[in-house]
Amino acid sequence: MIMKNIQKLSLVVALMGSMLIPTGCQDYLTEEVYTQYAPQDFLQNEDGIKKVLIGAYSRLQVNGGMREDQFTLSEFPTDMTLESGGQFEKDALPFINFQWDASSGFLRSIWIQMYIAVRNANVLLENIDNVKSIPPARLAQYKAEAQFIRSEAFAHLYRYFGPVPLVLTTSTEDLQPTRPTNSEFINFVSTELAAAAKDLPLKQDLYGKADKGTSLAVLTKFYLNTKQWQKAADAAKEVMDLNKYKLFPEIENLFAVQNELNNEFIYVYPCLAQGPGNVYMPHAFPPNYPILSNWINYGAQFRTYTSFYKTFDPADRRLRMIITEYTDTKGVKQKLLENATGKPLDNARSFKYTPDPSAISQNNGNDIPVIRYADILLSRAEALNELQGPNQESITLINQVRTRAGVMPLELADFTTKEALRTHLLKERGWEFFSEGKRREDMIRMGTFISNAKARGKNAQPFQVLYPLPQAEIEANANLKQNEGY
Repeated sequence: MIMKNIQKLSLVVALMGSMLIPTGCQDYLTEEVYTQYAPQDFLQNEDGIKKVLIGAYSRLQVNGGMREDQFTLSEFPTDMTLESGGQFEKDALPFINFQWDASSGFLRSIWIQMYIAVRNANVLLENIDNVKSIPPARLAQYKAEAQFIRSEAFAHLYRYFGPVPLVLTTSTEDLQPTRPTNSEFINFVSTELAAAAKDLPLKQDLYGKADKGTSLAVLTKFYLNTKQWQKAADAAKEVMDLNKYKLFPEIENLFAVQNELNNEFIYVYPCLAQGPGNVYMPHAFPPNYPILSNWINYGAQFRTYTSFYKTFDPADRRLRMIITEYTDTKGVKQKLLENATGKPLDNARSFKYTPDPSAISQNNGNDIPVIRYADILLSRAEALNELQGPNQESITLINQVRTRAGVMPLELADFTTKEALRTHLLKERGWEFFSEGKRREDMIRMGTFISNAKARGKNAQPFQVLYPLPQAEIEANANLKQNEGY
């Protein structure tokens, strides 16, 4: 239904400037809302083009919806994180227990949001070639931003649904688009991201906008998740060769508000306490945790499995971001990892997003990293292993991340097969990227998503590596074929 509505909508763009922040300060763009306009006129000047792009970015960046996108859909079905309590539990349980279906509001919400980002990008792409008043080089950059937004929205949907309709126009002629083949979809997204990277600048004027590194990083991850190993390795090397990014020295402080403008974050969803904010921490505070008066503690509790916590090296600095005990507001010491008999409580709490002292209720100002430099290093290491088997460069790349975490470096001799290093890389990525919404895609790519769920007692089926397309979209479009098994 949203596919039909998007194409029937008059060109209405709610231009939400609050996601994009001038580099080096926290000022906001002034929001201006335009109800209806003729794009051929509105996009004749730079101000109009920028406003359309801001509207597109605002839909692409999943901030307030991070708990659904990065946790419910991306971590709750894995061996890392679960949820209990509050009104949210009834919505989270189907994803924890592999009982989701096509009626899920979370699936439809992400579908709608990404296709509105696509629509907004299409508005610009359909009209920008007619603009004569702006220098060609700047027009090419704006076009590249729109290409990035559209292709990243499609890549986002692909992680959940597989190939989805490639809506590339605002025309109302085709209201029931079909799904492309997997190869057609992959080729389109790959080509668009590569083209965007070519014309995007090395540095943008506003924090949160796509630059060359952003597009190459998204391309790296898209190649990786579609198992295009050589292309993934090459794209990761391009990011590295920009000489723009490096690991932040203190991993335990990387996600604090005061450190968010760092050289490790490549692609982020900017957040502010005034909103749209990072809403994770209210779910992470355990009951009666001593919070500040401007914070809030939700009944819906996001918890870390004890078994996952115990996979870490005890010396790992990343463990400092996971709370295993605390003294509550009544002065009682509470254990979260195990009870007195050693029974796992599955109740440790990730404080990776260091609570923002200036948070306003549920909204914290901690930016949400989508891709950071550590991911690029480990992605190249993985791609090279898939191409060559264990090799010294992969070990060296992994060791950069391990050294920052304070754990012993690996030796090439530790791994005799490709499968052995792949198994280790899944662990390594878990230790590095918990609470960042990457676990599901990593397990699917490495072939452990379903088998791991079965080992944990879930009735998981092979077809559940994809989510079902939203039922409302299936009912509205006779040409839209549902994923197998649903």
